[in-house]
Amino acid sequence: MDSSLLSIGDICSETGLSSDVVRVWERRYGFPMPVRLPSGHRRYRTEDLHRLRLIAEAVASGHRPSTAVRSSSAQLQTMVLKNSSSEPSLILDELMLATENANSEKIKNLLAEALFQKGLRDFVIHTIAPLLERVGIAWAEGRLDIHHEKLLTEVLEDLLRKLRNELDQQAKGPREVVLITTLPGERHRLGLLMAALIYTSKGYKTEVLGMDVPVANIAKAARQVGAHKVAVSLSILTAGESIRRLLKDLQERLPQGCALVVGGQGASRTRKVQGIERMTRLEDI
Repeated sequence: MDSSLLSIGDICSETGLSSDVVRVWERRYGFPMPVRLPSGHRRYRTEDLHRLRLIAEAVASGHRPSTAVRSSSAQLQTMVLKNSSSEPSLILDELMLATENANSEKIKNLLAEALFQKGLRDFVIHTIAPLLERVGIAWAEGRLDIHHEKLLTEVLEDLLRKLRNELDQQAKGPREVVLITTLPGERHRLGLLMAALIYTSKGYKTEVLGMDVPVANIAKAARQVGAHKVAVSLSILTAGESIRRLLKDLQERLPQGCALVVGGQGASRTRKVQGIERMTRLEDI
């Protein structure tokens, strides 16, 4: 078998797209076009991976999939850069350089410096969030490889959990419980941990259920942990009418008195459901 060909699992792992999204794009837009092996298995060309990364980043920036898939690589790069909200920042420049050099100790030291300077809430909103945006653009353009993104993700996840645990240890008295999760097909964990830290800083007890969780299991978990609120993160790639139906299903399954909140970039791209609160930015928490 040609070692330059990738499985759909490889494609999903390196782009953050779900297999369902990739196959829908194949049928609807004719890209990516898989190679059919004699065994019947489908494989994808490595040259399509860079383009898929750009498309995924453009869609995450708010462009319609139909527009992104039909755009040239140069047009996609323009889309991604034009929609970047990241402002000039020396600390972000240094964090990007440390990430490019795979220097985890330097990343940790720079993050600690930013946390000290900004305080917890601003650190999450104005350092981590724009850093991830910059990394996403660099990764889509091929300036960062998958190992750079993975290394940074591990450092950030460790830090976010550590900070949340410290807040939990300082907490006194009963707290309302927020269960934080994503619906099936959503693979981004960092957004959950960022939201959990901000909720915890506001006095909530947070339980992070994780990614890609069936609706029935979210409802069961809400009952078991005594959740007062369930917060669901939606990306642009998981927005739409099918997600709206899942949200209505989840709303009906939740225990009485348990509120449902949706956040993330996909929240504004999904038609509002009565009784479900929408928060499109971390600042809204």
